[in-house]
Amino acid sequence: MKIAAVVVFAFLAFVIWARSPVSFAGDGNNLSTVNGSVRAEPGLTYGKLSAVNGNVRVGRGATADHAETVNGEIVVEDEAKLGDVDTVNGSLDIRDGVTVARTASTVNGSVEIGKRSRVGGDVSTVSGEIEIDGAEVTGKVITTNGDIDLSDGARVLGGIHVRKNNSWGWGKDQPIKVRICSTCVVEGELRFDRPVELRVDQGAKIGKVTGESVRRL
Repeated sequence: MKIAAVVVFAFLAFVIWARSPVSFAGDGNNLSTVNGSVRAEPGLTYGKLSAVNGNVRVGRGATADHAETVNGEIVVEDEAKLGDVDTVNGSLDIRDGVTVARTASTVNGSVEIGKRSRVGGDVSTVSGEIEIDGAEVTGKVITTNGDIDLSDGARVLGGIHVRKNNSWGWGKDQPIKVRICSTCVVEGELRFDRPVELRVDQGAKIGKVTGESVRRL
């Protein structure tokens, strides 16, 4: 009798599981999907968060070692902690009080980093604006085809590098705009390998400026 009850219970559990909707594949604390979005729930801990054609969202206070997607944006909510975060075609929206231990990067997309956040390595994009609002970047801020805006006491300890544009097409030699606010600090070299319009507000602290086509505003 007891054996029959156990068999019936197991069968019902299997039916319920089989009918449950699944939006991602989970492997332990890893979440992944090919066509769809991934969400790390607030306050929980994960290993890797990954998508191919979809967005990744890291909930408030969540922890993950790695967050990545190929075609999609990544949103990191307040107070979350990550090892690194990267996308190819999409933006990075890193909000307030976030800790990224290593790097934050995209190829075709913008990067926004909010107040009290900290990135332990480089912040980089090829085509997209970088906005750092009251955050700290231990590594470099790197771009090729995107403006850079540091505001509200942002600190960049590894310097700034605007790389040469080796692509073809209109706008190739248009100057990149770099603005550093009056309470901002950039240590290390500000290296500009293409034309740049550099605005450094009074009171800002910056390192050595290197580049043949730098227009100071």
